[in-house]
Amino acid sequence: MTAPLVTVVLAIAGPDAQPRPVVEGFGKALLTAGYRCEFVVVLDGPAARFQQEVRDLASEWPLRIVQLEGGGLGESIALSAGVAKANGDLVVNVPPYLQIEPEDVLLVVKALEAGADCVATWRHSRIDPLLNQMQSLVFNWFLRLVMNMPFHDLNSGTRGFRRQVLEEVAVYGELYRFLPVLARRQGFRVVEVRVRHREEKGRAGFYGVGVYLRRLLDILAITFLTRFTQRPLRFFGYVGFSAALVGTLMAAWPLYLKLFDNESLANRPVFVIGAILAAFGVQLLGFGLIGEIIIFTQAPNLRDYKVENDGPATDEHSEAQVVPMAEVAPVVAHDAQPAFEGAAPAPEAVVKVAAEPAVPEQPLRVREILPGEDARWDSYVSRHAHGTFFHRTGWSRVVAEQFHHYPHHLVVEQGRRWLGVLPLFLTKSPFLGKNLVSVPYAVYGGVLADDERAQQALLQHAEVMGRELGVGYVELRHLEARPGERPRSPLYVTFRCELPERAEDVMARIPKKARAEVRCAREPAAPAIEGKRRESFGITVTPDGSVDELFALFAENKRRLGSPALPRSWFQGLVDEFGKAAVIHRAVLPNGNTIAAVMSFCFKDTVYAYYSGSRSDVNDTGVNNWIYCAIMEWAVEQGYRHFDFGRSRADSGPAKFKRNMGFEAEPLHYEYLLLGQGAKLPEFHPSNPKLALPRRLWSKLPMFACNHLGARLSRYLP
Repeated sequence: MTAPLVTVVLAIAGPDAQPRPVVEGFGKALLTAGYRCEFVVVLDGPAARFQQEVRDLASEWPLRIVQLEGGGLGESIALSAGVAKANGDLVVNVPPYLQIEPEDVLLVVKALEAGADCVATWRHSRIDPLLNQMQSLVFNWFLRLVMNMPFHDLNSGTRGFRRQVLEEVAVYGELYRFLPVLARRQGFRVVEVRVRHREEKGRAGFYGVGVYLRRLLDILAITFLTRFTQRPLRFFGYVGFSAALVGTLMAAWPLYLKLFDNESLANRPVFVIGAILAAFGVQLLGFGLIGEIIIFTQAPNLRDYKVENDGPATDEHSEAQVVPMAEVAPVVAHDAQPAFEGAAPAPEAVVKVAAEPAVPEQPLRVREILPGEDARWDSYVSRHAHGTFFHRTGWSRVVAEQFHHYPHHLVVEQGRRWLGVLPLFLTKSPFLGKNLVSVPYAVYGGVLADDERAQQALLQHAEVMGRELGVGYVELRHLEARPGERPRSPLYVTFRCELPERAEDVMARIPKKARAEVRCAREPAAPAIEGKRRESFGITVTPDGSVDELFALFAENKRRLGSPALPRSWFQGLVDEFGKAAVIHRAVLPNGNTIAAVMSFCFKDTVYAYYSGSRSDVNDTGVNNWIYCAIMEWAVEQGYRHFDFGRSRADSGPAKFKRNMGFEAEPLHYEYLLLGQGAKLPEFHPSNPKLALPRRLWSKLPMFACNHLGARLSRYLP
């Protein structure tokens, strides 16, 4: 796929500009990653001292100079002028100094490639003075509160967007800093990415009163523009009605005394203030009505929305349509025509530009996933032979929403091609400490990579990240073995099988004893004979169970085992996220009572039987054997080829049950990167004899207490 052309726009308006480090830093980062780039330098006002330096840069890099007449026209005008001269569809606006690490411009570009229309940046962590950080924090917090926008750093000078954004979103004055807000209101896809803060130029400490007043007025203006331009009566109506109501209440009592007791209003200032407020409120209502009339009459000419492109979306396997890169000669005071790739040079103002620097061989690069790349991640997981249901971004979203563990999902790429992924979550627990886990609340996880080199790059980055975050270990829940030697835990095994081609052949694969249990459970109920066990129960299994049924049975089982249960909201979140890919089978007696339930997940050609629960008084019915047999039969009918019975502790009761169903145990390759001082493999698991007493005490708690406490404790048991 041809890399898109990226245009970097920087406006020079003050004496502190440093154009050379900016051009060289961002240029090298983009070229190394395989992107073509060009630069547009906007000189806002007299900037003679920079003209020669920029001309020198033009002999080394594709660069165009735009000289604005006058001076101090503002960042919004400079940006618009620069974008008008840009050839690239992807535009990155940067300050005239290295505010962020140059390599982080790739995060902005890749977010645009992933589908975003506008990218805001969040400088994290900040390195400027603490007082400046506090002022910025308050400013952005107030913006989020007033406008309900999820941005953390609108003062950051680095932004990325598609050309269409500035063509359709009008920015003027100092509203440039609110471009992401305006673009989002217009219907564009706007995301925020974290970048590393490098340097901050400008005043430190408190600003003048005028600056704070201008910021306050900007917030008022942007709030009005984003919320009330199509409904002016609501804004003026809110304020006007409130003023009229307060004024009426203030004037009502003095007016009553004047009318009925003939008291003078001369010494009643409350009446005067109330009358003024009431009149002012009526005026504001009138302004709102006039605004509504204007909006109504001009409605055919207004377009306050964006229509999704009907054409096919491009992806990593398709050829993107991009504007060919033209090497452009710089001009001063007027515009020049392109002077590269065989074009005739423009008269006089042309400076010869050297050929573009050779692109070095593209190295492997590891980074965190960007907003908008979920679909690309899931596509890679689906294609990878070791990709599992738990590697999907949907699982990560539910984990983050329900338990608030912070994701650090890694991608390794060469140029623009993905070579591997590693989902990671930072978990904090009083029982297990602070760790990186791949993946919490899942039996499988770990590295997915095309080759050993990509895997090693991911693991090295995970190790560096773990040390920076101060974790004890990185846990990799691999299903299959991975190359390399790392500490492993032999605690768990898993059970899987290949399904037959016909549903009626499932029973034949089940061992004789378990098969008899299945028949006992599913055949029509026989009358009970005194002193003799009932031989059949007529239990039916259907894939229409509810979250409430599953949770009640699951929580009861967990209490019997002495373990905290996951909250009901977790199961509901999985159903909401995955829809038909999360199926709940339930086993029902002839009287309609549900006695067992299993939640299964469907991914690729596999059905994962994952969460289960059953009543303690139905073990003699054979329902536990029957419900899993029914799930396998259902899976065959739906076209699935494999059945995953899930993990169990080796030699535990559940493991023996699965063996009795005809499954063979497979070792799980849970691997660890031990990073912290004295770090060792986790010992907080049910097999630890030190937990025997707490488990017995938990099993004695009433059900409501187990559910209440379990919902909170489960966050610390990932």
